[in-house]
Amino acid sequence: MTSFDPNSLKRGLLIAALLGWLLTFAFAQQPKRTGQEPASDEVVRISVRLVQVDGTVTDKEGRPVTDLSKDDFELFVDGRPQKITSFSYISAQPRAKSARSTGDTDRSVPAPAPPMRLRPEQVRRTIALVIANVSFDTLRVVKKALHRFVDEQMRPGDLVSVIRPGEGAGVLQQFTTDKRLLHLAIDGVRWNPLGEVGVAAATPEDPKSTDPEAEAARKRDEGFYKDTVAAYWLKNLYLIVRGLEDLPGRKAVVLFSGSIRLFGPDQDNRRTMDAVHRIADLATRTMVVFYTIDSRGLQTLNIGASEGMDMDALPAIGGSLKPATARDFGAQWGAAFVDRIINFWKDQDGLALLAEETGGKFSHSTDPGKALSSMFNDQKGYYVLGYRPEEDTFKVENGRRPYHHISVTVKRAGLRSHFRKGFYGTPDREPARAPSTPSQKLLSALTSPFDTSDVAIRLTSLFGYDPTEGPFVRSLLHIDGRGLTLIPEPGKHRAMINVFTIALDERGPLSQPVAQKYTVRVLDERLEKIRREGLVYELMTPVGKPGIYQIRAVVQDVESDRMGSASQFIEVPDLKNKRLSLSGIVVAGESSNNSTAPGPGAVANQESAHNIEAGPAVRRFHRGMRVRYAFIILNAQPDQGTGRPHVYTQVVLYHEGKAIFTGPTTLIDLRDLKDPNRVVAGGTVNLGAELEPGEYILQLIVTDSLAQEKKYQTSTRWIDFDVID
Repeated sequence: MTSFDPNSLKRGLLIAALLGWLLTFAFAQQPKRTGQEPASDEVVRISVRLVQVDGTVTDKEGRPVTDLSKDDFELFVDGRPQKITSFSYISAQPRAKSARSTGDTDRSVPAPAPPMRLRPEQVRRTIALVIANVSFDTLRVVKKALHRFVDEQMRPGDLVSVIRPGEGAGVLQQFTTDKRLLHLAIDGVRWNPLGEVGVAAATPEDPKSTDPEAEAARKRDEGFYKDTVAAYWLKNLYLIVRGLEDLPGRKAVVLFSGSIRLFGPDQDNRRTMDAVHRIADLATRTMVVFYTIDSRGLQTLNIGASEGMDMDALPAIGGSLKPATARDFGAQWGAAFVDRIINFWKDQDGLALLAEETGGKFSHSTDPGKALSSMFNDQKGYYVLGYRPEEDTFKVENGRRPYHHISVTVKRAGLRSHFRKGFYGTPDREPARAPSTPSQKLLSALTSPFDTSDVAIRLTSLFGYDPTEGPFVRSLLHIDGRGLTLIPEPGKHRAMINVFTIALDERGPLSQPVAQKYTVRVLDERLEKIRREGLVYELMTPVGKPGIYQIRAVVQDVESDRMGSASQFIEVPDLKNKRLSLSGIVVAGESSNNSTAPGPGAVANQESAHNIEAGPAVRRFHRGMRVRYAFIILNAQPDQGTGRPHVYTQVVLYHEGKAIFTGPTTLIDLRDLKDPNRVVAGGTVNLGAELEPGEYILQLIVTDSLAQEKKYQTSTRWIDFDVID
């Protein structure tokens, strides 16, 4: 990179081309991938030849211990010692990278770094933040802790989701690296007076009856209610673990709850324990660890009016209790106090058990944020111990597979181990389960948080607004021609492709997925051009209101059944609130020694038809190219005297998650401004010959110095591109 000039684009023809494309297709956003050190491919196996169990070790202060050897551990299965035959320590810490800096490093304009679209091997931590059955008065504290985690503790390589049981699988519950989306998801969590169970949050206040039959009926009703609640939670927790199954690495489920009561009074809890063991077994095989936090924190357990104490037994002020009355009231108070303690601990039983069985931790700190930070010390790395199982480990007994209990101890004094507590005697499936039918492959491609690249595609989605039709999203889908099967025909070649698209909002899919079939026929003389430049398709998605949307696309090459997938988040702003907002960014590249820019029609209609690779749909630039960008600033506040806004821009370039160039903060020249509500702006970035090939993100930061609300003075957008040799 050699220079930055925010105004030179206005003097060239390319600004007309880019803005013609921008105003035709409206606005774009959302980066895709940046590099990270590859994560370990270490997995936990349970087979007839090897059983592995993973866990962590901490000292008295809860700090992770990472320097232990195989001889420091003892492993017991069903109470019998086992010889440890395999041992490793897996670090989940990203390796430090040195950041290069070029140009002015003015950082006076605060803005979040662009999110990263990770490949599976780049994921360091996969974290599901689950908010379940949290009381109204503690929800605010929990949300504050989660916001702080996202801002201060979320690291490059983290894939995070905020999950609310009982809600639809909308955009805000998906795994993402985008902190902006996570903050929106946390803000969107609302208190559920039904406890998210779907039945009453508490059993009716039915006083105990002296009639034995009525009392027995009351106990049956209470038992049925608690069984229903327990079954609901167990099903949800199992589905959460199942949803993490295909994600990479060691996964963490952080569960905030005021109460998950799994065991009822005077009941046979064998079925409940079997269900817990099934969750623990699946968690072992998929490397999921539960960290549970009692959102109520530490409690005084004082007696209150809710205990139904007989206050009529108390004397008037200044009076005294008779001895018999004192005994009765004391016994009543003592029984209520004991019941309160028992109920408090029973509410924690499920939370503690889930953490214990999966090698995690349980906490009931008064500071959920501190508890969350402490728990993630474990995520810096973990040990994997393995042993050779005995022959009867996987035998069927009375039609059932036995559940084997595991215990791991550390010989070194003062240390505590946190390992999984068991598994069912069922060997892992070989080979690993994978989608087999076309419909399964399609569903996997549409729902995976990762792009698939058997057919390389690139999705660029942009939002627009029509006064009559309202907001909409228009997308450009580039298909790499080298991934298509071109069948020879007389004088031409033919390819058949299926394109599947789906749009999701905060609640889930907007409508059924759209499937379109295309037959592409290419003349022989254009065959190499199609293979080199690929194809560009336009997709339209109507949206009903402002909000966060996600567009997903899958392309299938019919002849080979190969698929490629891509997805992109789009923010459709509410332009009626008069707050600063930006369109997306349109970019195109040209050779630095080419002084003649393409005309508007070429870009608008064919994405720089002379070089589709450097156009807005593909964004693949050679080193040394000049990259032009254009965007629109919306709702900037005008000066009362001049009628013109005071708007500053700044450009930041990211590579592999690091800012490698930060431009100066520059005031936009608005002397020829026609519409203060739509400020057209642009700039140019020269890609230096020294840049490494790879994926880059261009971020624009815009500040409105006249905005009355400081919270909305700054807005940012970004777009990704590739630098190639």
